[in-house]
Amino acid sequence: MLQYTIADLPERRGQLPIDLRTVFDHLFFIERVQGKTCPPDTMHPWILHHFGALEPVIDQTIVKVTNRWTLEATLYNPLRARRPNAVNADPIADAALEERIAADSGDNDTFSDPLHGTTADVFGRIRGKHCMSASNVAKYDGWHGLVIFDTFHPLHVHRDHFHDYIDVALRWLQTAHRHDPAACYPLITWNCLWKSGATITHGHMQMILSQGMPAGQVERWRRVTAQYRVDLGRSYFSDIARLCRHLGLTFCDHDLVQGYASLTPIKDRELLLFAPASVVDLQPLWDAAYTALRHLIDQQGVRSFNLAVYLPPMVPTQEPWDDLPICVRIVDRGNPLSPMVNVGAMEVFASSVVTADPFQVAALLRDEKSYP
Repeated sequence: MLQYTIADLPERRGQLPIDLRTVFDHLFFIERVQGKTCPPDTMHPWILHHFGALEPVIDQTIVKVTNRWTLEATLYNPLRARRPNAVNADPIADAALEERIAADSGDNDTFSDPLHGTTADVFGRIRGKHCMSASNVAKYDGWHGLVIFDTFHPLHVHRDHFHDYIDVALRWLQTAHRHDPAACYPLITWNCLWKSGATITHGHMQMILSQGMPAGQVERWRRVTAQYRVDLGRSYFSDIARLCRHLGLTFCDHDLVQGYASLTPIKDRELLLFAPASVVDLQPLWDAAYTALRHLIDQQGVRSFNLAVYLPPMVPTQEPWDDLPICVRIVDRGNPLSPMVNVGAMEVFASSVVTADPFQVAALLRDEKSYP
């Protein structure tokens, strides 16, 4: 089977049926440009050592993709993955990582005894089979809780564990809402290891329940889906899913759950999985999210990541939510032992700069056989 790359995106767009090409152009702006360098002879040995050949450095292909609606934008240049000190595609030195993780266990583990080492919420704690809730000691919203895993190692998560973590997070949100009915906008997040922003190694998720309006990025997506419906009379996510299916970016295509590798990832290997907000049983979504996450860890070498769950408000609101599904976003944050930070001025002020090819990420994910 022909394997496409991000460099082929302009041609892939041209091969789409006319109706889908129109959808593509409604959704995305793409541009492929060439970057050229003139290295002096004295640099040739250094270039050959780090990049393997002169040609990829002398003549570089950069693909720029912008979502016209969300204005999420990503610049792709695979050569950047081979910069000195960059995180390469080779397996991470797990022995060194395990040693670093182990150093935070035992007496150094802040969450080793949650009952005595973490604060409780005013309604107490929610206990699951494999985890326990806590109140965040330094909150970034009025309702800000934790799900603390019984298992210390954040990468040693099993399917039943993951389901339990999500279940406790949802129960915490429901309980917080009962105590404060004005707080109705939920969000679940998981920062895994230090590169993702986690300050504590012990595995844990976080939940917030806001009042007034949802988190900014959730609200941006809600407004985009509502305006897309007004302007085009169609579902934004249905169009995205149909387009990704034809482009070869889909890795999970279930009646109720769909998943694809993002064309405009905030960082490498961003995946989006979603199910209609009207679905009562969300177990297939959590199953698909776990399968994708486990694949990223076991097959694609991901060790540090961010995960978020976008959920609808817990009560009817004035603003429309009909076209925003329940979404799970996962993104690779790079080698947790690398001194390099993978978010710089471009990501903060301009566009994301990414090295992992979403077509290759999706192709590897499609090899998994355990999606719902």
